[in-house]
Amino acid sequence: MCFCLLMKTLEQFFLKNYPVVFVLMMVALLASCESPTRGCLDIEATNLDVSADKPCKDECCTYPDLICNVSQEFDGVSYTQDKVYPDDFGDSFRIKNVAFYLSGFQLSKGGIDYRITDSVTMKVFGANPGDTLDEKFIDDYVLVRRFPVAQEVGKFKTSGVFDQFRCYLGLEPESNKIVPRYAPLSHPLLKQMDSLWLNRDDKFVWMQIVLSKDKNPDTTPDTLRFTAADFGGVPFQISSNTALEHITGFDFNFILRVDYKKMFSGIDFANTGSAVWKSKILANLSTTFGVTQ
Repeated sequence: MCFCLLMKTLEQFFLKNYPVVFVLMMVALLASCESPTRGCLDIEATNLDVSADKPCKDECCTYPDLICNVSQEFDGVSYTQDKVYPDDFGDSFRIKNVAFYLSGFQLSKGGIDYRITDSVTMKVFGANPGDTLDEKFIDDYVLVRRFPVAQEVGKFKTSGVFDQFRCYLGLEPESNKIVPRYAPLSHPLLKQMDSLWLNRDDKFVWMQIVLSKDKNPDTTPDTLRFTAADFGGVPFQISSNTALEHITGFDFNFILRVDYKKMFSGIDFANTGSAVWKSKILANLSTTFGVTQ
């Protein structure tokens, strides 16, 4: 009772003698009673809200994407589909189009590997015909064509400078068992219109190149399909020790350079056949790709 009387007296005193101070005190008191502002307080998120004073639920935070910007070139000049290019034997050939799968993206720093955080459950072929099983995969599959240039690989939270980059041209053995007709809508492994899926035995086409052996526009093009069997069952690893930096709170962009002059180096299109072409292309993969930022 005495405390309440004391507070009442102090209120009257300040209101009478220091009205401005009293008003400011009341405003501060009311402000302290307001509901806290919720927002994303994760420093790794792209929508960090520094004005928030209470963290929101995890789903309100948006995290950076690892973005692969594919630069397709011929001897340093941007590659154009259905264009005539010179070979190493004084003749010309025409590249109609190229498509290939990338997967298994990894970045390393300090000896620790980091991968995409996205996952997807896919149906894979079982042991018996007609059987399918559910299996969970890291969802970092990319199908490279001429367009789009920028490919979102998936969510990548870790920031810093990475000293090694790796990814696969092709699909790892378990991924190659995925049943394409059950893949999510618009997923890269969904069945494509240009036969990048063959059958249960041969499975996915990891890389497909359509070209004509000369510059004559009427020449029937050859379609070179590279499956797991052509790669010996093991996807080709693209790697680089170039330093790549991911700035906290921003998408992580890097450039994958593909030089088709190097891919087709040493191929005599006029005097050899598709089996020789495929063998040469596989041998040239180690010099075809480069990674920069």
